[in-house]
Amino acid sequence: MQSLIPQPKQIQVKEGEAFQFSEDVSLSLYMEQHDPRLVVHCRRSFPELECTHVISGKGYSLILQSLSQPETKGAQPDEVDLKLLNGRAEGYRLEVSERRVVIRALDAPGLFYGLQTLLQLLKSVGEVPAVSITDWPDTTLRVMNFDLRQTFSKPELLLSYLADFARYKTNAVLIEYEDKFPFQKYPEFVHPQHSLSLTQLEELKRTAHEYFIEIIPLQQSFGHLEYVLRHDAWRHLRETELSLGEICPSYPESFELITDLLQEMMDAHPDSRYIHLGCDEVYSLCECERCKTLFGGVRERAFIAFLNTLIEFTASRGKKVIFWHDMLDKCPPEELAKLDKRSAAMIWIYNGRNIEAEVSSLADKFRSLGIEVMGAPAVRSFDWAEHQNYPVLLNRTDNLLQWAETADKLDLGCMVATNWTGPFSLGVPYGIFETTWYPMLLHADLAWNRKADSATFIDRFMEQFHGIDPRTGHAQLGNYQLEDYYDVIWKLLDKVKDHKDEAELIAIMHDFEAATDRSRAIHKYVYRWELYPGDEAERHSLLNNYMRNRRGRENVLPRMKAALERYQPSDMAEHFVKSRFYLHDYLERTLYRELGFAQVE
Repeated sequence: MQSLIPQPKQIQVKEGEAFQFSEDVSLSLYMEQHDPRLVVHCRRSFPELECTHVISGKGYSLILQSLSQPETKGAQPDEVDLKLLNGRAEGYRLEVSERRVVIRALDAPGLFYGLQTLLQLLKSVGEVPAVSITDWPDTTLRVMNFDLRQTFSKPELLLSYLADFARYKTNAVLIEYEDKFPFQKYPEFVHPQHSLSLTQLEELKRTAHEYFIEIIPLQQSFGHLEYVLRHDAWRHLRETELSLGEICPSYPESFELITDLLQEMMDAHPDSRYIHLGCDEVYSLCECERCKTLFGGVRERAFIAFLNTLIEFTASRGKKVIFWHDMLDKCPPEELAKLDKRSAAMIWIYNGRNIEAEVSSLADKFRSLGIEVMGAPAVRSFDWAEHQNYPVLLNRTDNLLQWAETADKLDLGCMVATNWTGPFSLGVPYGIFETTWYPMLLHADLAWNRKADSATFIDRFMEQFHGIDPRTGHAQLGNYQLEDYYDVIWKLLDKVKDHKDEAELIAIMHDFEAATDRSRAIHKYVYRWELYPGDEAERHSLLNNYMRNRRGRENVLPRMKAALERYQPSDMAEHFVKSRFYLHDYLERTLYRELGFAQVE
């Protein structure tokens, strides 16, 4: 019971026997309006049962009942008192008794989420405990993030991950396609190997809709445009020659280019209410002579002027604009007042102990102008560790918990779990998407229920995601807490029943870090050799440490590549592995060869 993610608002274990699944169980679906997605999910969840569905009454109901039991009154949804949900969108009531299982909801997504809770309770056991649950989300838009700039999962896995997100009641995904979007007008911006095809893009959108997930496309429009401005044909639009990612807002051609990209993105996502313009980290802003003259050298004035033209363009086409907040963090009030109100500021703050104070100040500033505010913690970010392999968890859990409290205080309607693959498109990857499930599901837990018990989350995750009974884990390792997941899961590898591949990937990354941490210490032994040249003891000490870390690297390299190829195209997996081993390969060719160690066996 404690393994539910997200943790329900109200849950009461009832007296009585559990509901038993057997061949004589009937499944009835009642819908206020026909939604074929509900029919599909009911049949997919219980393929052995015949599903009858009717349009009837108010609200939505799913009823599982043993045919051996007498018909019970109150089966029809129009007879049900749904007032306990108080009109809360996407909420549900789940009642389980020995005789039947009933899920009630005011809308189709609510019934879908009630079904997900039922499936979590069921798991692999053919019974559901007698329980009463009333549940609803605290956050309207609960968003995960696909960052396709550096390394990302195979397209078929991206589809399956949408289903996983929905299982934990996520209802939106922010996708930064960059050069993986199949641009038609500018094919030179399209990655030659890894861009999604038009067919794959349509399948991504279809699957998202099937799982009640809204796609929010992100098209960079001001900064982070390295994949565009690196081309000779467009470099003249850089703010300065060295501004590899920042476009100059003073050129009419800049507006034409960006709006062309936005138009393609909007055309490809007709059902998306929002489009994210990016606009963060515009490092070279108002530095060229044209901008200095046109905007009086005021950076925020240049930023808002260009942003406003883009807001007008997208709003006139029926989309709500989202932009990252940071370029307006310290904007003078007289300049900020010029910002088009048909926009939403997405505040991203990933570190520090004062999230509530910082976000509250920013939110007050934007809201006073009638601008919507959204929030963005991170499940993976820079964290001053570009080679992190898996997230820096102490930072990430603290950030997510602070943001949950802040979202509750400020009543934020949208929370995005940003999950960055790298600092920008010219960098190297931070790590692999599949190592981030733990903080992603913590975000799912807190976005749905801001008061969820974080102290029990690691146990709920271990049981729900990996099938490890908390008693088994603690019996073997003793006490562990929220931020300890990456330190303990590889020690429990033989206990993992579900998502074993993900656990093995983390174990491989741990082994890599153990080997390379020792490798980074080699310079200390080299330094001692410089102090005591020709000393036999010093040379043996250096040689022993060299051989130890070399054996560790040679052991982990093929395992890392094989594990990554489960998730990524082979050349992308190769790219990640090379990015991790490049320094050590370079040292083999230079320092270790100079020391006479490179050929030592």
